[in-house]
Amino acid sequence: MIFVLCNEIDASALWAAEALRRRGHALRVVTDRELADADSWNHRLGRAGVDCEIRLAGRDVLRVSDMRGVLNRLSNVPAAWLGRYGGPDRDYAVQEMHAFYLSWLNALPGPVLNPPTPQGLSGNWRHLSAWTALAVRAGLPVQAFRQTSAGDPAAAWQPGAAPACLYVAGDRVVGRDDLVDAHRAACLRLSHAAGVRLLGIDFAPDVAGRWRMTGASVMPELIGGGEPLVSALEEALVS
Repeated sequence: MIFVLCNEIDASALWAAEALRRRGHALRVVTDRELADADSWNHRLGRAGVDCEIRLAGRDVLRVSDMRGVLNRLSNVPAAWLGRYGGPDRDYAVQEMHAFYLSWLNALPGPVLNPPTPQGLSGNWRHLSAWTALAVRAGLPVQAFRQTSAGDPAAAWQPGAAPACLYVAGDRVVGRDDLVDAHRAACLRLSHAAGVRLLGIDFAPDVAGRWRMTGASVMPELIGGGEPLVSALEEALVS
């Protein structure tokens, strides 16, 4: 069975789940709200590794060791959980819960799109400057990154609209045929360097009409990838 872990309003995740169901796959969506409202967690760390059982409210037990084939779209500790706590120790409690989520998500046996990191529960949310540096090393043509003291330091964290997106899912790259043909190997190298198996890579033409990589995301909008992306997700999740 394929599992999709996501925010309850994540339209991309819900679209992918429905598309995979239409292809005949048994699939279960588990939202951040359901995880926040779980009746109990049984989290075990031992010589055999990490395992976790989650008893969802009004539902049966989810055993992390049985969750093979996971589309992980959890970006943060559930907001429904965060909203219940305050006081002087709130920041400490949030850090502890983040560590807890890192632990049980890291126990997923795979394949997982995408595994957690300390910098994000669904992969490392890198600054645009870091993506640019990785992309150069991977061999992608990039839009030069520049930032001055006069610029807004938060701006580079905000995704912008891109004319084209290539998607890496497992070992496949899908998107505009001309861009895929030109950059397939480099996109796969970037995905490997980023430590993820699902990656959206944005491209836009420069003033001379040459296509350049302008950004990347470990949690891209998926609907634009259409059925070719569904096929790539299917292959990556059930292989």
